[in-house]
Amino acid sequence: MSRLRKFFVCFLMFVLFLSTAGVAWAQEWPEKEVEIIIPWEAGGATDVLYRAVAKYFPKYANGKQLIIKNVPGGGSAIGYGEGAKARPDGYTLVAAVNPVITRALMGPAPYHPIESFDPVCLLVNNPCYILVNSKLKKWNSLSELVEYVRENPGVVTVGNSGAGGGNHLVALCFESAFDLKFIHVPFDGGGPSVNALLGGHIDAVVASSPEGFPNVEAGELEMLAVFAEERLGKFPQFPTAQEQGYDFTAFMWRGVVVPKGVDPEIVEQIAEVFKAVLEDPDFQKDAENLGQNALYLGPEEFGKHLASEFERYQEIITKYELGEFYK
Repeated sequence: MSRLRKFFVCFLMFVLFLSTAGVAWAQEWPEKEVEIIIPWEAGGATDVLYRAVAKYFPKYANGKQLIIKNVPGGGSAIGYGEGAKARPDGYTLVAAVNPVITRALMGPAPYHPIESFDPVCLLVNNPCYILVNSKLKKWNSLSELVEYVRENPGVVTVGNSGAGGGNHLVALCFESAFDLKFIHVPFDGGGPSVNALLGGHIDAVVASSPEGFPNVEAGELEMLAVFAEERLGKFPQFPTAQEQGYDFTAFMWRGVVVPKGVDPEIVEQIAEVFKAVLEDPDFQKDAENLGQNALYLGPEEFGKHLASEFERYQEIITKYELGEFYK
């Protein structure tokens, strides 16, 4: 064999080695279990979604489990603070929901929504709604509620999943848009707020899919209004706020972030795993049953989304002087 031919053979073998090694490197993550922090108690919309994701995660993550870690408290600030301080190795993920931004804008928080995290992906964008107790309800429509609150300001108690959180802000924005005055009651997650409504301890709850779904199916709770352009496919009997004459829409998006400083290649691998889960036909069936509106955005696009949401919420909170910073 000529020297030139030997050179080309060796060169091709070297290229082949690099390409296969690259595949191996790309498949290294995860090498162990992955933890995701949920900044609320179990049973809320965010917790339910990520437990559904965790069911299919090992199928696309080298057989490794996605471990749910609930860290409630401080209207999500404690969980997000813990996530921001975690080791940036790709094995601690954080459930990113609207409150990752709103909580920090409305009061002191041990993290910054943009500077403390790197974006991974957006998973869903779900409409919000008002729930009332079917047996104890005082109103049969959104109009009846609005009229009652105007005549009795500061009387109706409205629960949410945490002070400074997305559902809290939705209630505040609705209150400001239509010149109302609620008593806002925060809980450490959507699950506890729904339980309080079931127990008759509060008058209503602002929630998002799938919070309260089993109770609605059982006839225990009703949706007074859906804050979307269309009715929910799972519960078409409940009208939107727009249908009732109130031009108001609100959504809760949910995605994944990691502590600032994770290797960008690992971030891409994490995003690809979640994308694969979203595209899994069996997961899609589960998501439909949970009322989840899947909407995938990769790291770059999700980063733009977070920046845009930061500006939007900052404008709203400043305009209406919402939160602790304005007390």
